[in-house]
Amino acid sequence: MFCVAPPELETKMNITKGGLVLFSANSNSSCMELSKKIAERLGVEMGKVQVYQEPNRETRVQIQESVRGKDVFIIQTVSKDVNTTIMELLIMVYACKTSCAKSIIGVIPYFPYSKQCKMRKRGSIVSKLLASMMCKAGLTHLITMDLHQKEIQGFFNIPVDNLRASPFLLQYIQEEIPDYRNAVIVAKSPASAKRAQSFAERLRLGIAVIHGEAQDAESDLVDGRHSPPMVRSVAAIHPSLEIPMLIPKEKPPITVVGDVGGRIAIIVVVVTNTIPHEIQKLQCPKIKTVDISMILSEAIRRIHNGESMSYLFRNIGLDDT
Repeated sequence: MFCVAPPELETKMNITKGGLVLFSANSNSSCMELSKKIAERLGVEMGKVQVYQEPNRETRVQIQESVRGKDVFIIQTVSKDVNTTIMELLIMVYACKTSCAKSIIGVIPYFPYSKQCKMRKRGSIVSKLLASMMCKAGLTHLITMDLHQKEIQGFFNIPVDNLRASPFLLQYIQEEIPDYRNAVIVAKSPASAKRAQSFAERLRLGIAVIHGEAQDAESDLVDGRHSPPMVRSVAAIHPSLEIPMLIPKEKPPITVVGDVGGRIAIIVVVVTNTIPHEIQKLQCPKIKTVDISMILSEAIRRIHNGESMSYLFRNIGLDDT
């Protein structure tokens, strides 16, 4: 004899089994604002969770609703206090794991410590350490945007979707900058020339590069290839082994390579709402914010429904950064 559940009960069971829960990992205004926009686009309510700091600065997370058997999406934007941000995320992920969530997907538009992705002298590859910590805590999938180096995806043993904000930035240039066809894309340093070239080719514009600015930690002097002492010690080297000394670099005067005369120079177009920048906007009124909640919400919807993500990567080549 078989018992058939009432339709309303069956519907409720299906919702519970395949439910979606959306959490905001911290209470800073930018994260809450982005989370609410994503929730509105998805047509869901924000999950109930409490995140706060103890007097001794320990992070405490309390999930205030059931996540058993559900797809949990945790949205976390990186604040100025990066380490607290990371602990909030890890503790919340682990709390969902121990509460028997079906899957736990981190939505981290800006991945912290992404610039520490290479061995530098006697340092460490911190982004790999962070990836291992997230996976160990219970993360089953990661949604991020514009990784500093796309090879960081290899540090994870879980699926990683590295979305792009460039379509929204390109759209802003075309719609908000008058006479943008008379503009030139300017790379602030040789290291950013590849990204600037990608923008210039899509907008059919010229490119210029500022050469001579202070380089960041991506220079070849600190990527690990020169970790041995630079000073030659005769006692430490075999008499028959002559190692030539590397000539030290000298930063040239700041120069602009390219024609920018009489044109609109686009250096920093806009900032997406993936990181807090309210103070910076007060200091510089020229900073504009572009909302990218649309692509994040669509990524969440597709992952939850088991749909292909390829639509979100259309027209993006392998060489695009």
